[in-house]
Amino acid sequence: MDDDQPTEPRLTMLVSRASQIRQLLAVGQVTRAKELAAQQIADAPDDPSSYLSLVSILLREGDANAAVAAAEQAVRLDPEYAVAWQVRASALFRAGRFAAAEESLLEAIRLEPDEGAYFQLYAHMLSFGGKNAQALEIVQVALELDPDDESAHALFASLLHQVHPSRWRVSEEAARRAIELNPEDADSFAILGVLMMSQRKFAEAEGHFRTALELDPMNQLALRGLGQVVMAKNILYRPFMGYALMMERLGAGVQFMVVGSLWAIASVLRAATAEPVSTFVTVGYLALCAYTWFATPIVRAILKRKYPWI
Repeated sequence: MDDDQPTEPRLTMLVSRASQIRQLLAVGQVTRAKELAAQQIADAPDDPSSYLSLVSILLREGDANAAVAAAEQAVRLDPEYAVAWQVRASALFRAGRFAAAEESLLEAIRLEPDEGAYFQLYAHMLSFGGKNAQALEIVQVALELDPDDESAHALFASLLHQVHPSRWRVSEEAARRAIELNPEDADSFAILGVLMMSQRKFAEAEGHFRTALELDPMNQLALRGLGQVVMAKNILYRPFMGYALMMERLGAGVQFMVVGSLWAIASVLRAATAEPVSTFVTVGYLALCAYTWFATPIVRAILKRKYPWI
């Protein structure tokens, strides 16, 4: 037997420990998972999978750069290990290094061209960059390779709706197929809810969004979808919920720029007005800043009035 190959007991130990790490992450025990990952690396420093377990933990902690370093170590240990290239691509993507992430993922695809999950991840990356038409082509490759992958069906439904909204029936069929394959997938229900909203079937959309949130209370697509339902049903909510939903979707970077722009406008208005108008300007500025910066909890608070279980 080659000395570089793990023995059967050692391989069993590595697989078992990797499984334990995934289970610990699933229940939020990140510190314990990190301890096990460190022990796994100490026991098998020449095994690339040891470092891949650490990547998952570092990404969970939000340390994308450290995750990239761990993934690159796995690639160095085994340049022919496609999973290492795929994990490296995910870490690079989270670190904002999109071009390098794409190169890494394409290397994984070169090594394992029959693995549908790699094409699905590639479609996600392209969609994030606004290349929805290209992403739609790629996710169809993923479906050809694995017709029973519910995530691929859900992604196909979402992308098709964005690229060809008139083909909503095909999108709906794909979303329902995803749910059929995995009734516990919150994203599939949320996507189906979006499709129902596009057809103005608000009651049905509301039901799908509620199911998605029962499965995953933090599902952002479903939360935004319920916000759209509330706006559609109650005109009084539209200006307030619409602005909050837009800020929640755009994220902290845009929120910061909006707050800065509001500060510039408020400064000009305060300089051009006398008391008490300038005081009202200041109060209005602070209120709008708070509404902008805390968009996500505000959306949730508004929705809780109608959906207390959220």
